[in-house]
Amino acid sequence: MSFFSEYTQVNRLLQQKQQVVFYSESRHYSIYFKKLIDDLLAEPGLLICYITSDKNDPLLSKAPAEMSVLYVKWMLGFLFSRIRADVMIMTMPDLDNFLFKRSAVVGTYVYIFHAAVSTHQQYRKKAFFHYDAIFCTGEYQLREIRKAEELYGQKQKAIIQYGYPLLDELQLFHSAVNMNSQPTILIAPSWFEGCILDTCIEKLLQELSKTSYRVILRSHPEYEKRKKKDFRKIQQLIAKNPSMFMDELPNVFDRLPSADILITDRSGIAFEFAFGTGKPVLFIDTAFKQMNPDWRELDIEPVENSLRSSLGITISPNELEDLPQKINEVTILQPGFTDKIGAVKQKIFYNSKEAYRSGVTYIISKIKKT
Repeated sequence: MSFFSEYTQVNRLLQQKQQVVFYSESRHYSIYFKKLIDDLLAEPGLLICYITSDKNDPLLSKAPAEMSVLYVKWMLGFLFSRIRADVMIMTMPDLDNFLFKRSAVVGTYVYIFHAAVSTHQQYRKKAFFHYDAIFCTGEYQLREIRKAEELYGQKQKAIIQYGYPLLDELQLFHSAVNMNSQPTILIAPSWFEGCILDTCIEKLLQELSKTSYRVILRSHPEYEKRKKKDFRKIQQLIAKNPSMFMDELPNVFDRLPSADILITDRSGIAFEFAFGTGKPVLFIDTAFKQMNPDWRELDIEPVENSLRSSLGITISPNELEDLPQKINEVTILQPGFTDKIGAVKQKIFYNSKEAYRSGVTYIISKIKKT
């Protein structure tokens, strides 16, 4: 789309007030909206607008007739500050902190999580300050947000006990998927300084090449965007080994359920793999992912730290020669793990039909009748 076409499209959008607007930075985030969009589309007469900044977003070609879908990239700052809507829903933290400002004519800004981690270590301190409502995945996030509001003198937001429906979707996909004939390891790191791709990827791939596993690397879209030169070098490493591949599929559904073992660092994908497929995780014990250097001010242990030992086992990046032994330990851990992790899931996540319905009810309550 040319700049002129986008300009025309954006100005046309700004001429009319919207009821519910979703904004997705990338096609990778559309899956986190899926349950809520489906439920809202089931409401008669509700009008939904979905804006994406990824020309490969699947909803650009597969959108339901009841939903308008627009691709906007160059004029996002202009659009954000002027859009008119009853409700705007995003998975993008730091609203109003950088380029993307609140519009004075949006009634309610809603944040939905694209990772089930805590709110205060892997996100910036002010990441959620300017949202009106947070759809929390579990009680731990509610406690963290309320503590931060008290500590930093913030007005209380609406907290919706919504859950993390992606886990339920993954369970369904996993139960229906045909497993690979060759055992498969999926490497899926996060993108912070000190992640697997920055610290030990070459050694990790070297040690994995000695095993009988097929190895698939699923990089983080933010890493690809921010470190293009480093990412190209990693692609070249993968290309040298016939049993290793880059994952180019659009979303986590297409790869995660069929992996036998997940290797990650501090990524929230560990939650999705363990709780969604019922399999343990092999963690590379990198440094913490700390977007907020002051996270200890809340005096609450982040759930991604406290649950780490329950989700699998760890190995130091300096001891990767022991990788075959650790892989064996993961496979030994598998019997009984599904039931164990299922009990943990029920304890910490809000997931239920009633919880999902509460999200729909809240959004509908914020739509102004004309």
